[in-house]
This record gives sequence, structure tokens and C-alpha cells, in this order.
Amino acid sequence: MADLRLLIAAPAIGALLVLLAPARWARVVGGLAAAVTLVAGALAVAAEPTGLAVAWSWIPALGLRLALGIDGLAMPGVLVICLVGQVAALAPGSARGAIAGGLLVQATLLALVLAQDLGLLVGCHALLAPLIAGLVASGPAAERLRAGQAAGLYLALGTAALAVLAGLLAVAHHDASGGVWDLSLAALAQVQLPRGLEAAVGGLALLAGALTLGLWPLHGWLVAAGSAAPTGPALLIAGPVRWVGAYLLMRLWLPLAPVSAAAGAFGIAVLAVVGGLVSGLCARAEPDERRALLLATLTPTGLLVLGLCGQHHEGAVGAGLLALVVSLGGAAGLLALAGGAGRRWAGLALLPAPGLAGCVGAAFVLIGTARFAGLTLGGRGWALALAAGLALVAGVGALAVRTGREGHGAGDRNHGTGRWMVIGALVLAAPLAAIGGWPGPWLVRVNASGRALVEAAVLRRCEAQARAVTAPTMLAKEASDACSQPLRALEQAAEREAEG
Repeated sequence: MADLRLLIAAPAIGALLVLLAPARWARVVGGLAAAVTLVAGALAVAAEPTGLAVAWSWIPALGLRLALGIDGLAMPGVLVICLVGQVAALAPGSARGAIAGGLLVQATLLALVLAQDLGLLVGCHALLAPLIAGLVASGPAAERLRAGQAAGLYLALGTAALAVLAGLLAVAHHDASGGVWDLSLAALAQVQLPRGLEAAVGGLALLAGALTLGLWPLHGWLVAAGSAAPTGPALLIAGPVRWVGAYLLMRLWLPLAPVSAAAGAFGIAVLAVVGGLVSGLCARAEPDERRALLLATLTPTGLLVLGLCGQHHEGAVGAGLLALVVSLGGAAGLLALAGGAGRRWAGLALLPAPGLAGCVGAAFVLIGTARFAGLTLGGRGWALALAAGLALVAGVGALAVRTGREGHGAGDRNHGTGRWMVIGALVLAAPLAAIGGWPGPWLVRVNASGRALVEAAVLRRCEAQARAVTAPTMLAKEASDACSQPLRALEQAAEREAEG
């Protein structure tokens, strides 16, 4: 029986049992706890989402609830967190503290992804900074300490941005609803914001997502922490943590601030594409193979953001697929490097090659940007699609050219566990091959959520265009006459603006 509470409680209880058990049993206990979490996650993904929602009232006067739910946006994240968490818990050479900390990170990320209340989401994100910093900084190496401090600082800045965002939206909902405090994501999505306030909300959501995702040029902490951390924590950083960054963009930035997202779409898209190109070139020259792999993941990350900037259905679906490629492919690559594989083999899961999810995701984003992004990118979509294609070529070249030394994590060199590491990498890469070879079933599960995400953003943009919003107001239950066909209304407005 699927239960979201069990899904979060299993790794948290497992962390406590790891600390209480004898040190020699830590890996076994951690692996069992992660296995229970993986099974619970698979059951939750397979179950009917409407029957899994749970909620407890926490501070009713302030509208704070502990509400959990799962939908098409959260499902991929649950699988990424559970699968990478399972492999990380079994990583050879991990200390007891690292295994327990990794399980706590897993529980925190699951609660964040399943949160239906912005207050709970912010609280979970606040736990990431100390947990990740502690996992990275464990050990005597000065490099780890510096990397842990950087990771903690960047993630804490992301939490601060989310906290300010939550405060602004809470006050806006209070004013728009006549005095009702409510931080549920569904309620906040019904608040129409003035242009200035929406620009602030959109900027904060974009900043929080970009910091957590490690988007160029805010990627320094990612490369430092991912290359310095032991294998287990490094997998969590490269995989689930980065997926949560993409999730914040899809869950908060696009639906809550679509007007400001559209206004800044071209600049953000250019930054993302340039960042992907520069990162691919830097990865080619980087001698450390772990750092090179993490830099190479920034190329599909740039395409992910480009897909969201276009605010079209194809881009949203492609962005979701590329989020899987970045998280699972990056974690698989680090594990393969730790097992002794060269850069050419370690980066295979990241390649946009036929038969892999990266090919499907890149095709959705590039074709959608060239054909359907006119409302946000104007006539420059085809140029951005071409530049993004060149960035992909640079990223592929960085993975194909071997210029550096073997990329083992600190503390992994003396364990003689190369075969296990490579098998673990194949396990993480297997879903990408399955989706790439047979994308139909996967697209059926996420297609509706991607379409709903874009349609809600387009409707909010149309309503903001149809009437001037000078103070926070609640959206009507039904679209206005001017926005009965919101996409067509926006196209007509763009045509009039071009003619005038």
C-alpha cells in the first residue's frame, strides 16, 4: 500500500538506526533503509495520485500546513531521489556518519518534492545547507572543508530567496483574499500579482532554482563539492539535489511568475545557452575528470532552462527529460569514474545519442524553441536553438576527449571496488536508456503535467494583459471572455505590437 508518510519516514528512521547500529553494520542497515524507501517510492509512483494526498494543520492562524501530494512533476523526482539514494547508501568506503547523513538528505529531498505547502518546502530546503555542507566537509582534507563551506553558503542563499518569496506571496494572498493566510501552492497559484511584485517573486524563484541546480555562472559550489566529496555524498549532490533545483523552476518560477519569466526569457535563455557552451569548452580543458564531468552536465542544464524559457508544451516536457539526464547521468558518471572508467565511458549517459533520454529531451527543446517559442523569444528562437545545438556539440566533445587523470573521489582509491561502481553506474543509467528507447509510457505519465504547467502560465499572462493589475487579486474561477483562448489572445497581441 503506497503511503507518502512511509516514503519520508523510512530514510529518516534508517538514519537513526545506522547511528545506533555497530559500525560494521552501518552499510547493511543503510542499504536496507534505502531499499524500503525505493519500494515505497515505486508504489507511490504507480498508485493513483489523488488517493495519496495527506495534510495536517500546523498553525491554522497563519495558514501553515504539513501537506503532501504527488503529481506528474514530482514523480520523476521521487524516482531519482530513491534510486540514487539506494546506490549512495551502498557505496563502498562510506563512513557511518556519511551513510546516516545521506539518508537524512534523502528524507529531506522527498519531503521537499512532495510538499504541497510553500512553508514546508522552504523548511525542507533550509535543512539542505547544513546537511550537504556537513557531508562534503567530513574528513581532514582542506579541500573538502572549503567545498563544504561553498555548498552551504550557496544553498543557504537559495533558502533565503525562498523564504522572502514565501513572505511576499503570503502577504499577497492575504490581501487578495480579504484576510486569509494560506501558503498552499494551489492557493498561491490563484493570486494575480502586480507587475513589480511578480518581477520580485520571479527573480527570487529563479535565483533559488538556479543556485540549487548549479546553473552557470552559479555553478562553483557544485563543481567544488561534487569533486571533493566522498562518492556517496557526491552522488546525492550531482543527482537528487540538482533535480530539486530544476523542480523549483518548474514548480515555482514558471507557474507563479509567468509574466516576469516571459519578460526576461530572452536574456535568461541567452545566459543558459552561453553557459552551456562555455562549460563544455571548459570541461574539454579540465584535467580533473570529476570536475570535467560536472562541467559537462551544465550543457544539458542550459537546454533545460531554455526549454522552460520558451513557455511551450514541448519545452516543458523536454526540460523534464533533461532534468533526469542531468541528475541520473551525472550521478552515473561520477560513480563510473570512481570505479576506474575513463571520461569517454563515464559520460555516456549524458550524451544526446539515439536510444538515450538525452536525445528525446534535446529534440523536444530544440524543435520547440525553433517553432513554438515566438510568444516569449520572438523571432530569435531559431537562433537560440542553433546556438544550443552548438553547445551540445561542445559538451559531447568534452566527454569524448580524454585529457585528464583518473577521476576518483577522495577516499575511494584504496577500496578495489571498481566492478561494483561500474554496475551501480549502469543501474543509474538504465532508466535513461529505457526512456530513450521507448519514451511513450514515460511521456504518458508526465505529458498532462507539462501541458497543465504551460496552459496555466499562458492563462495568467493573458489575464495580466487583459486588465491592469495594481494590487494582488484572486483569479476568477473561469477565464475572462478576452482569455477564453489565451494562446490565441497572446498571439494577436504580439501581432498588433509588431504592426504598431
